[in-house]
Amino acid sequence: MWDSREVRSASLPDLIRMCAPLVKELEVTVLRQDATTPQGERRSSDAVPMMFRIGAAEVVDEITVVLRSILGAWVHEQKRPVFRMLTVPELVASLHPLRDWVVKHQDAEAWHDRLLEQCLAGLGQIDIAPERVFAGTCPSAGCGVELWPAIGEDVVVCPRCEVQVDVRARRREGLRRIEAYEAPLSRVVDTLRAAGEQITYEQARKWTTRRDAHDRVMLNAVGQDQRGTRLYRLGDVRAVMMRTTRRKARSLRA
Repeated sequence: MWDSREVRSASLPDLIRMCAPLVKELEVTVLRQDATTPQGERRSSDAVPMMFRIGAAEVVDEITVVLRSILGAWVHEQKRPVFRMLTVPELVASLHPLRDWVVKHQDAEAWHDRLLEQCLAGLGQIDIAPERVFAGTCPSAGCGVELWPAIGEDVVVCPRCEVQVDVRARRREGLRRIEAYEAPLSRVVDTLRAAGEQITYEQARKWTTRRDAHDRVMLNAVGQDQRGTRLYRLGDVRAVMMRTTRRKARSLRA
């Protein structure tokens, strides 16, 4: 199984190919009977088996929806008979000969982002070690140990001197320093999520078409790379995210 770095760097055809083995692992995870103990009980005999893991099942469903939408677009363009409801392995096999068509399609970027989001979510559901990111060194005098918290952790404890370090503050300071960073939207979102920001690919995609009160698009691309993929500035995405968060907070208080 791959790690998240390999998934993030995968092209759309590679992501499609990854779906079959990933879904196979997720289906095992869905059926695994985890045991939970009722609140206040500690005896193993009181454990209640969970029949399936909801999160893993939802990822399988979403991957299936995306793959079916890709194949459905090809069927529609070719004016072929309606295809039957295929399984994920069958969908992957059907899409393999269509690689060139897939990458040139006008929806290729959106398909890539949706599959990337679900593949990363899938990795989080199966039993693999959490991804860790470098958060600088311990600030204690004479220590200097490198800190590698798991993504999403707000505080990390130095393994040597046991001082607690505010990871989120460090990551946000790092984001301010790279506000001019330009990349495809999925990569910008990954960077923000790695810093602990609450943002999803679906939210960011909606901002690229949604208009504000002044009838202006909320999030505009700043250019394209050599493959024609739209590039977005990290500072712009973060600014829209913060404005949206503040607006929601005000509406809740009203």
